[in-house]
Formats: sequence, C-alpha cells, structure tokens
Amino acid sequence: MLGKEEFSELAKASFNNSISIYIPTHPAGVEVNEKHDLILFKNALQQSEQQLKGKGLNAEQIKTLLEPAYTLLKDDTFWHELTPGLAVFIADNFFKTIKLPFKVEEELHVNKSFYLRPMVPMVTSTGHFHLLAFSKNWSCFFRGDEFGMQRMEIEGLPQGMEDVIHFEEKSATQTFRGESGQPGHGTVATPHGHGSGLADEKEYIAQYLTEVDQTLMTEVLANERVPLVLAAVDYMVGIYRQVSHYKCIADTAITGNYEHSNLQELYPRALEIAAPVFKERTKKALQSYGNSLATPLTSSMPEKVIPASYFSQISDLFVEKGLHIWGTFNQEQNQLVVHEKKQQGDECLVDRAIVNTLLHGGDVHILEKSEMPNRAEIAAFMRF
Repeated sequence: MLGKEEFSELAKASFNNSISIYIPTHPAGVEVNEKHDLILFKNALQQSEQQLKGKGLNAEQIKTLLEPAYTLLKDDTFWHELTPGLAVFIADNFFKTIKLPFKVEEELHVNKSFYLRPMVPMVTSTGHFHLLAFSKNWSCFFRGDEFGMQRMEIEGLPQGMEDVIHFEEKSATQTFRGESGQPGHGTVATPHGHGSGLADEKEYIAQYLTEVDQTLMTEVLANERVPLVLAAVDYMVGIYRQVSHYKCIADTAITGNYEHSNLQELYPRALEIAAPVFKERTKKALQSYGNSLATPLTSSMPEKVIPASYFSQISDLFVEKGLHIWGTFNQEQNQLVVHEKKQQGDECLVDRAIVNTLLHGGDVHILEKSEMPNRAEIAAFMRF
C-alpha cells in the first residue's frame, strides 16, 4: 500500500528522464506460469529505450538507466508474488516498484517528473467497512476498503454456539464460560445467558450472537461509524440485528451459509453494499462546488485551474478520467503554455495539477464524464 510520504517522495522527484510504467498483473493463474506479466514489462522497457533514444541518450546512458529494471526481469520470486497492478519508476540512480491492490491500464510515460495519476485512489481513499460472516458453528470478521478485504483476528470472538453455551448443561439454570473466553471446566467462571428457561434454539442463537456483538463492540466497533455488512442465513441475520448495539449495520445483507466458502468471494458483494461510504467524500465536494457556482471560488477553465494548483489555491480538484492536457507551466513567471498534442519537453499538466493539489493538502476527485461538475473536463473549488 502506498503511503502519503511515499507518494510525496515520488511527486517531488525531478529528473531529466523520469520513466513511469504501469501494467496490469496477475496474482495467480496461467498468466503467471506463462510469464505474461514479465513479458509485458519487458516490452515496456523496450519502448522506453526507443523514447530515450528519441530524447538524445546514447546506448551506454540508456543501459545504465534501465539496468535495475532489466535485473528485475531475473527475479522469479518477484514475478510469482504479484497483485492486480504494478507501478515501476525509473530515473538516474532511482528505481522503485509498487505492487498495486487494483488493476491499472497499461501505460508508459517518459517525462521530467513521474506520472502518478493511477495511484491517486490509494492516497485519497479514507473509507472502509466491516464484514461479519457467521453461522451457528463459526464466525469471521473482516475489514475492507476500495482495494481489498483482510481478516481481523479478534480476541475472544466466539467461534460458534459451543463457545458460549454448554450443550450438556442446557437444562441448568445458568451457562458458564471461562475467563479465557472458551467453554471449559476452569475453577473461575462467569455466568452468561438468560438464566433458566431458554426455551428453544433461537434463544441459544440470540445468546451466542449477543456475545459476538459484545466482543466486537468492545474490541473494534465502539468508536466506528462505518457500515457493518452481515453474511449469514436470513433468520440469523434477523436475530443479529435484534441483539446488536452497533448503529451502522448495512440495510442489505449477504444471505446464505458461507462457513465452507472462499470468503474473498464475498468481497465484491460487500463492497457494492458499502459503496455509498466511498462516494460520500466526492458527493460533499460536488455540493460545495455547486453551491458556489458563479463565484470566484469555482472555475472550470484549465488556464485558471492549472496555475491555481501550483499556488496552493485548490481545495477540491475534479478531473475527467483519462484527460490529458500537454504543455508547460513556468511558476516563476506564472506562464502557461498548452499544446494540442504532446511536444518535446511537455508534461501532462492535468497530472501536475493533481499532484500539486495533493501535496498542498487539497483533495482530488477523478470522475467519469457524466459525473463532472458543470460538464467540465477539469474544475476546481478554491480555498480563496
């Protein structure tokens, strides 16, 4: 995962020849065995050589510059331990690889600075959700975000009804659970449950799920306000909703018994349910922009937005996905030059505006054309 400090390091780096390579990669499958990703990366290096030649570098300079990248081709372990995407940054005495948790388009850029737009979601995303999958015999808790989902080990989380209820003592007036959190015959025990009169299995299930809820509230959820997605058979979902004290259980659940399933298959379904959380940040920014239309606080003119990004004036930057504006900007003279097509010495001014905004503490929203405010290609809500 890319941290903000690492992003800042890449954003501030400036070399005569900064090479940025993005390729979609494969964590497993036939593509790994057939070295599909390695071949794709090698092709990108060969294309880099051609671009470097076009910029006037000789064969020895190119060999020195790309040597770490060609060495990486020989690292079998690296190519067998990939994620859905890969970013590689190469410059004089600089080489960095970042395995990305999401798929990227194949791209190659050779400029004065690194091309970082595909990694923006990793430094702007703030949302997450939780998934609780459970049955009568098992429970499992996850933390997820826009890029993936990881299981969390929760101390004391009951792993089924038998962790809470002594079946051999169902007729007793109380059930007991050792201080360790596991059923047993220790000398110290704490009474749990409803006391006498547990009439049927649903009451036992309610007691078990109450214990699950109390454990999660104590260990994780007490200060959370994010969606909790439930995955269980329908009637157990209903019982959990009744006994839980957590206020942000998602209205939609994933119903079924997933005790023996590949739980990562639940991730896209849980993500879809939790998706509104990740859109909230952009929704609020668009509302602020809309409320300030026709004032100096908003602009959808590239000739205003791009310079504003260099002078720390942008609070929220909105960019149409895939947009490139090629040219140069002289910050000392506040002079912007834009070309219809990329020319020698040009850089993507949209990418620089994105990077500048993030470095200066602003926020960036990369949107589909239909989502852009005021039907603009690029727009900004200003700080002043």
